[in-house]
Amino acid sequence: MKKVILCAFCFISISAIYPQAINKGDRLFGGSFSFSVFNSNNNGINYSNAGNIGFIPTYGWGLKNDLVFGIRGFINYEHSEWLNTPTDKNTRNIFSLGPGLFLKKYKLLKNKFGMYFNNEVSGNYSTNKQKSTNFPDYMKSHSWGVAYNLHPGVFYKFSENFFGEGNIGGLSASYYKNGTIKNGGVSATFLQYFNLGINYRIARNK
Repeated sequence: MKKVILCAFCFISISAIYPQAINKGDRLFGGSFSFSVFNSNNNGINYSNAGNIGFIPTYGWGLKNDLVFGIRGFINYEHSEWLNTPTDKNTRNIFSLGPGLFLKKYKLLKNKFGMYFNNEVSGNYSTNKQKSTNFPDYMKSHSWGVAYNLHPGVFYKFSENFFGEGNIGGLSASYYKNGTIKNGGVSATFLQYFNLGINYRIARNK
């Protein structure tokens, strides 16, 4: 957490030194591909593995130079497996989707390379299917939730209007409800969550 705060402070401190990447009034249209990996052990009684894959389309407006407010959606699929006992294997599949709002601060640092900090609030609806060796019929459930994410990342300008972006996780706070079961908390996903995307800049009308 201290490292994230220090990076944010340094990012803000140098923001006045470099030229802007996004102008006020510009629009950004794009999307990204996300995937994640979690602690896994593929052997023995502690066998477990999980991962997910998702697609995130976005559209944003330049509120100020290098400050973009936007909307996004996401579609995500997660698959996980684990053992309760040496003979009881569990499988779970989760499909989720939802909308979100984001506020992203860009800063061009050198030539075509820069950094950004993305703040995001989102909601989601999920369907959950789970089965085990002892109970082979799928048990189905539905849940909804809300989350806040802070993800630092980097970008590269392939051209004046095309941006490639990427990040390797961040900090998250979430709340979920599945029937009468409620769950929430704060987590760090550095080196577990990966996101790669591209944005196209539509310059403001002059």
